Amino acid sequence: DAFLGCVDEWRAAHPGLRVACVGGNHEIGAMRVACRPLHHAGRLTLLDHRKAWRCGGLAWLGYSCTPPSPHWAKDYERLDRREDPIPNFPGQVWDPETDALRDVDLVEHFRGRPTIEEELAAAPRLVEPWVLVAHAPPYDTRLDRLPHVAGPLGSRAIRRLIEVGRPVLSLHGHLHESPELTGTYRDRVGETPCVNPGQGVD
Repeated sequence: DAFLGCVDEWRAAHPGLRVACVGGNHEIGAMRVACRPLHHAGRLTLLDHRKAWRCGGLAWLGYSCTPPSPHWAKDYERLDRREDPIPNFPGQVWDPETDALRDVDLVEHFRGRPTIEEELAAAPRLVEPWVLVAHAPPYDTRLDRLPHVAGPLGSRAIRRLIEVGRPVLSLHGHLHESPELTGTYRDRVGETPCVNPGQGVD
């Protein structure tokens, strides 16, 4: 409700404003279900990786899932690639049949769902200028580091989508501490600027 209140305030203050979003690994599946009527009513747009949304002279694709993390909510976590190992990070998912959280079976969850790489294979190959909004950052950039963790934590599949699809801009969140470690909230993959817009750094 707080988020939707903010959206309504933004739109009241700026007539004609369009608000688009993706989920993230701190959300549960129930939140996307709750937002669908608002999407259909035009109050906000839920970005999708399978179908472009067109606004402001650009096409927009969005993707919510991240590689596995220690966070408890697993609805928007997937293996990055099929050969990746199953993590030992217990958690919960939302069960739509009971409208309640249940403990996740890690093998069933991660092996029984498409990987990020497999899901992004459904993304259209756009020839027009387009923007990617993906919660997870691309692998091995200045956007995918955490303190006390050696090496990059981003998505190889998202990096590959950027390399092949060449969006004019990609926006990412997820690892919000990364700009503090690397000293920057932006990087490039090929010719594409990659930005963490929610980093909180001046």
